[in-house]
Amino acid sequence: MRKFAIVIPVKGENPKGRLGELLSKWEKKQLQLSMLEDTLATISKAKKLAHTYVVSSDRDILRFAEGYGVGSIPEDKDRGVNSAVESAIFTVDGYDGWMIIPADLPLITPNDIRTVLTLVRTGCQIVISPSEDYSGTNLLLMSKGSIIPLHYDDDSFNKHVDEVSKRGIRFAVYYSQNVAFDIDRVSDLHKYFGFGRRNSTMNLLERTLRKRRVRRRMNNRKRDSSESTT
Repeated sequence: MRKFAIVIPVKGENPKGRLGELLSKWEKKQLQLSMLEDTLATISKAKKLAHTYVVSSDRDILRFAEGYGVGSIPEDKDRGVNSAVESAIFTVDGYDGWMIIPADLPLITPNDIRTVLTLVRTGCQIVISPSEDYSGTNLLLMSKGSIIPLHYDDDSFNKHVDEVSKRGIRFAVYYSQNVAFDIDRVSDLHKYFGFGRRNSTMNLLERTLRKRRVRRRMNNRKRDSSESTT
């Protein structure tokens, strides 16, 4: 049976920058860790944890991954997703291929991972899963001997499809809402609550937003009290 590594690139500097209007720097880091925990829990249920590697320049992230029992690949600094994935492929080359999964897919399930591996067993050399708007690549599996140039953060889904098409590589596009949905913007947070998925990410967001509401009420009371005494 062919053996595949799972690679999870995790940004080390300023994670989830577009959530800065809602979450503090510390809160964004906690969200990042919660989503990584959910990703690793899903991989564990798919029984692929022993072949999983986290790539990051953040030593806290790597220690967290090691504590979960997965491999860690340190970067000296953030060089982007393309560089992180290329580094992982070079470092853990004793596999028949690599499945790249971002750490911000809180809905991904063990069945998604198993389905992608099944597509490979039917003869596909590459499997590409798009983001909701079909601009990003939210999961990419590449077999050894069929590695393509990477285009993360640059209309990657369409460019990855172009790369495999012009090379004549047999590939599959796997669409699943579980894989397509990621948390990147404030609007994604609001949408995420609608799914009702109970996991570390949901628990963290509920605690964070509850504390925010409590602080807002306390500040309003202080303001009202101050105004009533003037």
